[in-house]
Amino acid sequence: MVNPFFKNHGPFNIIEIVKLLNISPDNFYKKDIYDVKDLFSSSEKDLTFFHSKKYKDLANRTKASFCITSNILKKELPKNCTPLIVDNVLVSTSLVTSKFYPDAVVDNFDNTAIDINQTDYNEKVKFGKNVLIGKNVLIGSNCLIGHNTI
Repeated sequence: MVNPFFKNHGPFNIIEIVKLLNISPDNFYKKDIYDVKDLFSSSEKDLTFFHSKKYKDLANRTKASFCITSNILKKELPKNCTPLIVDNVLVSTSLVTSKFYPDAVVDNFDNTAIDINQTDYNEKVKFGKNVLIGKNVLIGSNCLIGHNTI
């Protein structure tokens, strides 16, 4: 499936990825990695991550060639999946994901956005907590706005 939100800038060679994670590239062969995916949907072209024992059944069946994981969890991976041992799996996964999807970490926040309570909409619209409205926003009648919406 094509990601509808962000452009994938891969593939990247696994050597480049392990260097990013401060892992010695000496024991790795050159192989291109096309994406970062979850344990279930990854293929042999992908890198995945495994951070909790509650996912060990999925980890046992992953088709990914490489997996960011901890030393404790590495034994749960199948033989076809090379573990990339790190101290913090989720932080390391974030680093790699930002390499594949650099535009995903860019926050083009609307500096004109203000709290809905400070607008004329505060009495005309039903809304949740933490709602921000930009200056060029128009809201129609009978709208409901959920929590944490910009």
